[in-house]
Amino acid sequence: MTNANKIIVQPENLPKRRTHSQVVAVTGGTLVYIAGMTSRSEKDARPIHAGDMRAQVRQICENLDRALHSVGGEFSDIVKTTIFTTDVEEFRKANEVRYEYFKSDFPTGSLIGVKRLAHPDLMVEIEAVAVVPADRFKPV
Repeated sequence: MTNANKIIVQPENLPKRRTHSQVVAVTGGTLVYIAGMTSRSEKDARPIHAGDMRAQVRQICENLDRALHSVGGEFSDIVKTTIFTTDVEEFRKANEVRYEYFKSDFPTGSLIGVKRLAHPDLMVEIEAVAVVPADRFKPV
């Protein structure tokens, strides 16, 4: 099979979620794990956008996009995200920023509140798992 086939499943006996899919099945493609992305400067890796959850989420999505493109992937290839945040309520207010990147067929996901991330200015970290179709995958 040359392309990954992503199948979104909504079991009738589970509540439908607006923020993520309950089940995603994938066949074909290359499994790609992306380390937790945070709001860090491309130049010197220093935390940026301190105190601004929306700006941090946007920067993280841009960093995820760079990571995906490095192997031929795109946002629609993401099948699972794990989100760690120091402020769950503030993250929920900024959640619409993710919809600028995740257009449809949302990945499965978990949202986890934590006391602190790697630097006190960081408010959110997102790690992802993607399946990149074989015809787009670019091995390094």
